[in-house]
This record gives sequence, structure tokens and C-alpha cells, in this order.
Amino acid sequence: MRVGIRIKLVVLLALVALLPLLAALITITVEGRRLRRESYGQAIRSLAAAQAIALQAALPKDIEKLYVGLQYEPEVAAYLTARTVPKGPQELKRLDDVWPGLPLDAKPLAMVLHNTIAKRLRRLESQDPLIAEILLTDRFGELVAATQRTEDYYQADEHWWQGAWDEGRGRVFVEDINYDRSAGVWSIDICIPIRRAREVVGIVKAVFNVSRWALQQTRETGAHLSATPCSVMMVQQDGRIFFHDDITRRDKPAPEPLARRMIEWHGEIAAAEKPGWRVTKTGILQGYVRVRMPDRIGPNATVMPSWSLVLYVPASEAFGAVRRLSFHLLVVGLGIIAAIFLAGAFLAERSIARRIRRLGQAARRVAKGDLSYRIRSRSAGRRLLGTDEIDELAKDFNRMVNQVQKSHETLRSANEIRTNFIRVAGHELRTPVSYIMAIAKLLRDNTDPERLANAVQTVGAKAKRLDEIIQAIFKLLPEHGGAAALRYEDVSVSGLLEEVYLNCFPFIETRGQRLITEPPEEPMVIRADRAKLRDVVENLVMNAIKFTPDGGVIKVGARPQLGGYVSITVQDQGPGITEDDLPHIFDPFYSTADVLKHSSGDTGYQKRGMGLGLAIVHHFVELHGGTVHVSTSPAGSTFAATIPCAPPESLEETESDR
Repeated sequence: MRVGIRIKLVVLLALVALLPLLAALITITVEGRRLRRESYGQAIRSLAAAQAIALQAALPKDIEKLYVGLQYEPEVAAYLTARTVPKGPQELKRLDDVWPGLPLDAKPLAMVLHNTIAKRLRRLESQDPLIAEILLTDRFGELVAATQRTEDYYQADEHWWQGAWDEGRGRVFVEDINYDRSAGVWSIDICIPIRRAREVVGIVKAVFNVSRWALQQTRETGAHLSATPCSVMMVQQDGRIFFHDDITRRDKPAPEPLARRMIEWHGEIAAAEKPGWRVTKTGILQGYVRVRMPDRIGPNATVMPSWSLVLYVPASEAFGAVRRLSFHLLVVGLGIIAAIFLAGAFLAERSIARRIRRLGQAARRVAKGDLSYRIRSRSAGRRLLGTDEIDELAKDFNRMVNQVQKSHETLRSANEIRTNFIRVAGHELRTPVSYIMAIAKLLRDNTDPERLANAVQTVGAKAKRLDEIIQAIFKLLPEHGGAAALRYEDVSVSGLLEEVYLNCFPFIETRGQRLITEPPEEPMVIRADRAKLRDVVENLVMNAIKFTPDGGVIKVGARPQLGGYVSITVQDQGPGITEDDLPHIFDPFYSTADVLKHSSGDTGYQKRGMGLGLAIVHHFVELHGGTVHVSTSPAGSTFAATIPCAPPESLEETESDR
């Protein structure tokens, strides 16, 4: 006799669920207050963490908007770049002395307030009501433009300017909350470097009204994160409150920023290593979290203060519903007991039988070849008892199908590489071989010494091309390109660029192009495999020669990077790389063009090769423990190979043992 799973579960629930349910009702009544305290505390902690995430995105967004508004304004960068001679110390002192008392129409002040850049700053200020003031200095700290009168003319002795200048490296610098006298507001001062290429040519400072900014951000984010109103405080790490939005006192004036300290500012809330919650001695339930800003915004490193966000409600308001909840549980419990049998049948159907049928359906679809099908559990995260063996079985099934799909994709990718190799290599190898065969026939039927000499020379060139193709293929083989095959030695970066220049000069000269090398400002010696590193740079340069028009300019440069790395860049003036090609340019034998349009070794404009050059670059850079990236536009492409200045100790020891 066949007995279904649903009937078995209903019988089981009838036998064992009634008494435990009654005991559970009593336990819930007794423990209700403690559970309410824990759940409300966790909820307000989660709400604080979610609102902190929104705040962490808000300030960088404002910074990026200001940065884009000035950095990509050609007039601003050009004007700052042209200021190359600073004023003398006596002139700067004189200007600072008279600056506060100058009439607005006085020439020095009028030049700062009414030039075209100042008009641009005022437009930016008018577009954002949170901004109280914007000013711009050149690389020497001298005021260039401002939206209103500043306290002084020379800004390089200010802490904010020095923080943003960072000894010429430039970084986004945000000061702690302070009172800005020229703007007349408590402010967040955002200081951003303006660059021309990589050089910092000026500093812009935007004064945000901290009260307006915090009020807007906390109310906007809090409005859609929770329907439960909470009061909000934002606190500096010394415990001083710079923003307080008390929902019970919104009809009264807001307190002065930094005028009060947080009560009971000690322990976990002061350290704020992770989100948390607490109940104070005065009966306030608080959720708190540290608001941490990102380390970088765009190309600039950042130095920003971190604040603590505190949401709070009176504990009596949070726990007042416990008594009502306990009464309701006792009443509703009787109804639950009456409905338990129906619930058991529903549970059996929804949680077990239906999921088992879904497993069977998934197995049949996969068996028919639909490898994209997955079992999606719609209720695993909401079941009171959590996941069970059926959920684990569904996950195992999905993992199995994932592995099968990955294996299928691997085979498909390998087949695609093989097909591309046959197409491209077939053409590349057939062209010189056909030419050699034709020359052989010519040699057999011709006795002219001059023609024979030219033919032999041509055969040698075609044979050399065959050797280059074979060598390029060998470089991608694991046994020829593995980390164990690296030969580390001291390599002068400037010498390497000079060697590449000499090797590529004949091709540059043929195309009428210019190759500009920009070695590091200071002599730089790294530990690397010279031959492979030379292959990396030469392949990038030869690729740039192919795609740069005749008479164009190719730039090759090297610069040290933080963390013990060196970045070698090659910039061309080609037509750029299409979005469809960009993800595949480092794949071996990749080609989207007709194979018959590939070059056979010359450097004609935009002629394609076998698709091995960039694959070798990517392979050799990864062997050194580095990375290679490309940025592209219709005006040209820039490839950047970043490798460590010294190999890992394990590779050094292996090399020395050999």
C-alpha cells in the first residue's frame, strides 16, 4: 500500500506537535520582552548599517560631480597649466595683508571673482544648494578664482591645501568638520587636485554646508530604508556631535555642531569596529555604525575622516508592544492549534512534495540538453525551520549542472581556439610556403644570377617569417613559457626602452612615424626576465606601429607605481578597439576579420597578424606576476603592463638553485 508524504506528515504533526506548541506559547510569553529587545536592537543596527552604506556613497558622488565639472573643462586645465611662475614672497605677503579690506572692484580681487573660471564655479555652486563656497588655486597655492571673497589670497600654507597637494602627487582631501569663516557655515571642506595629464596643476576646494548635507542625506536615505522613524546623530571620533536630527524636536532650532558630546561615548560605540546596538542607562535604544569613506575616487587617492552614525529611539517605545504581543500570542495560539492540520498538509505540499517534483522536472530538462536550467528555491530563505536535505540536494544538483556547463564551455572555447588556429595559421603558413615553392620553380627554370640572388634573399625572408610564426607559437606553450622558465636578472628600465627603440626604429622609419620614449625620471633597475620583458614591450610597440597611421606618433613610457611595481605604457594613434573585440584581444588566434586580410609579417596600416602578439604579452606579464590593461577611444589606444620590480622569494630561490 502506498502512503503519500503529506499523509505521513499530518499524522506526525498530530502526534507530536500539540504539546510542544502549548509549551512554546508559554515560553514566548515569558521570553517575549527579551526577544523583543534583541530583535529591535538587531533591526535598528541593520537600519544604521544600511543608512551608513547610502551615506558612504553620497559624499563620493558629490566629489565625483565636482571633479568632473572642473577636471574635464579644457579652459580650467589650460589656464592652470599656463601659470608656471609664482609670485614672490613679498608680493604674496602684501596681498594677504590687504586682501580682507580690498573693495570688491579692486583689481586683484576682481580678477579672482569675475574671471571666466569664477563664473564656471558659480554655475557649479548654483546647481548644488549644499555648496556654500568654491575656490580654485594654482599649483603654487595662489588664488585663481572664487565664488566669493576669501580670507586670504595665498592658500598653500593652509592645512587643506597641503593635504590635497600631497607634495605634488595630488589626492582628494576632506577635512574634519569645521567652521568656515569666509562662507559663514559649519562645513565639510572637499579639496580635489586638478590634473593636466598626470601633473597636478591646481587645487579646488568646495565648502559644503554640513548641516544641510547631513540633513538631506539622512532624511533621503532614511525615508526609503525604513517606515519606522528614528532620530539621527552623526558623531566625530572624539565623541562630539556635528549633526542631530531629533524627530521629537524638529519644530525647534537645531543644536550648534560640535557643541555637545555624545552621552556614554565609550566602549564599542566609540571604537565602532563593527555595527552594533545598545540600551543606554537613560533608556535609549541606539544602533550605531562607522561611516567609512573609500580609499580612492577616480584616479585620486583619498584622505577622509570617518564618522559614526547613531540611530535611536526611546526603549519604552520599542518595548511597549510586548504586553500586547503576549496577549495576542495566547489568543492566536488556540487558532494555530486548530489550523495545524491544514498547515501540515500545506507544508507537505509546498515544502516537500512540490520541491521534489521540481527536482524531477529539472533533471528531465537537463537530460534533454538545457544546461542553463537551474533549480531556484523561492522560499528557502523564509521557512521557519531553515533549509533541509531537499534544499541541499537542489544545491548539489545546481553545482553538478554548473560543472557540466563549465566543462561544456571549456570544450567549446578550446574548439574555437583550434578553429581560429587552423584558419589563421593555415593562411600565415601557406603564404610563405607557397612563395618558397614558386621561387623554387623559378630557380629551376632561370639562370640569371641577379634574379637568382634576389630569389634566394626572398626565400630567406619567407623562411624567417615561418620561423617567427613557429617561435611565437612556442612561446605560448606551457613548457616554454612557464614560471620555471623565467631567467631573472637586473634590467635597466631605461636601457630596455632604448633597446626596443633601436629594434623597432626600421619599422618606424618605413612608416614615417615618430616613436617617443619616456623613461623614468630616476634610474630604475628591476629584477625580471630581460628577453620576455623585451618581447612584451616590442610586441606592444609593433602592434602600435601597425594601427597608427603613417606619420603618426607612438609613445612608450615607464613609471614606478606604489607597492613596488613598474608600469610600462604604449600609446598609439590608431582607430581604437571595438567593444566586441575588447574582451578577446588577449585570446590566442582571436580574429574577427577575414583571414585573407591578415598580414604576412609586414607593418602595413591596420593589417592583422596571427593574433599571437597580445596573447604573448598577456602571458609573459602574468608569468612575472603582473597585469596588463588597455584603455581605448577613437583617438587611439593605450596598453599598460604593470609588473613587480622584484620577483616573489619562491621564484628567486628556484632561479638561484638552477
